[in-house]
Amino acid sequence: MPAGTPTKRIANAKGNRKTTNYVVRGSISTQIALVNLGCIPVHVAGSRAATFPRPDWVCFDLDPNTGKFADAANAGLLLKEALDALGLLSYPKTSGSRGLHVLVPIRVGPTATEVLKFAEGVVQRLAESHRKQLTVEHSIAARGDRVYLDAFRNGTVQTVVSPYSVRRKPHAPISTPLAWSEVKPSLNPERFNLSNFRARLKRSDPWSDFFRSREGLQKAWGRLKQL
Repeated sequence: MPAGTPTKRIANAKGNRKTTNYVVRGSISTQIALVNLGCIPVHVAGSRAATFPRPDWVCFDLDPNTGKFADAANAGLLLKEALDALGLLSYPKTSGSRGLHVLVPIRVGPTATEVLKFAEGVVQRLAESHRKQLTVEHSIAARGDRVYLDAFRNGTVQTVVSPYSVRRKPHAPISTPLAWSEVKPSLNPERFNLSNFRARLKRSDPWSDFFRSREGLQKAWGRLKQL
């Protein structure tokens, strides 16, 4: 990386290396340097360097074991319904692959460990309510045709592909922010790709209010415990 590239040094919980220097900020020079290193998708942690390890969002990663985006879309709508019941606004995006990511912007306060526990509570209860469609099984073989609800993107320094990041896949699909009205089983996420994305950018951004929609988790925690 170029001299002066801003980084955040974080201690490693295990392994031979005591610390890791994580690149922060998204300046053009930083992005060009990453491209020159062969970094195609950009992954981001939920916490900013200044407020680490207190995240800006809760992240849910919906991974269809069938490989069909339609299954992820249906799971996403069930998750939205659950989050609505908890009083939380949520924002979906394509993963740039076969899955769906759902993020909830939150006020900075809870640690990554606390946010992870909350997310685990949400997916566990949702999977229990929809056993034939959803699962939190770690074993891929045990999931069958169900959608895996992954809450572990909320762990400390865990990452998720950034909105608008291109993926290293055929036709260069892009992880695309969506309005919930667009989340349908008929949606083909491959339609959002590097060859045609300029047209998408001319439309209004469905995530334009993301950081203005932050909410606290305390009330949602209380509602979750009552379920």
